[in-house]
Amino acid sequence: MKKILFIFLLLSSISFGQNKFTVYFDTDSDQLKLNELIRFDDFFRNKKVKFTKLIGYCDYRASNGYNDTLAFNRAKFVSQIIEKVTDQKQIEIESKGENFEQNSNLKLNRKVEIFYEELVTEKILPKEDKKELSQQVSTAKVGDKLVLKNLHFYNRSGIFVPESRSILEELLKIMLANPNLKIEIQGHICCQKGTDVEDTAKVRALAVYNYLINNGINKNRLSYKSFGSTKPIHTIPENNEDERNENRRVEIQIVAN
Repeated sequence: MKKILFIFLLLSSISFGQNKFTVYFDTDSDQLKLNELIRFDDFFRNKKVKFTKLIGYCDYRASNGYNDTLAFNRAKFVSQIIEKVTDQKQIEIESKGENFEQNSNLKLNRKVEIFYEELVTEKILPKEDKKELSQQVSTAKVGDKLVLKNLHFYNRSGIFVPESRSILEELLKIMLANPNLKIEIQGHICCQKGTDVEDTAKVRALAVYNYLINNGINKNRLSYKSFGSTKPIHTIPENNEDERNENRRVEIQIVAN
């Protein structure tokens, strides 16, 4: 019986260990730098996976208790990224702190191991979705508003999450291909009525504006504006996360074409 149990545990360990991806952190930091965020996004892009466990680690510097907390916060940060871009919640988190066999190269110890199962599903390429914005622009009239779908930011900031690159690149291609097109970029937030104290909606509209300018679009073709929470699609307070996501959006309004 013991032999059967040992074989079962061994096979389980091998199966679990085969699906692992690791991201690395700077010293004393519990947030990933942009290059690691991009590497994470590139690896899981177009994969259908179920995330099963996140384990955080630290190098041996600082106290054991401090390292336990830092390692946990690193795993929590990765968990929050996954929750933002997928519908997966409450992924198991473990902190090993400095309590593991340390690598002599300390930067390899500052990490989170991401365990996952790759799901086998029939792939259907969303060809129509990829063309949706350009199709809308091609038929839009002056005054029409178009939502920039799948454009997301880190919490209360104007920093794009990696998955936003595709819609930004598509918008840039549209602007380059239509030299007479002029747009106003409009920011909206969710969840709260009244004044947008941190002006998050404006910060996000400005981020899109700056992205286009930095990639060669003349600023005379662009403007930006914040509507805060004054023009929600769904009544505030929203009923669920889907409604909140639709309210916290960036739109473009056609000014000339």
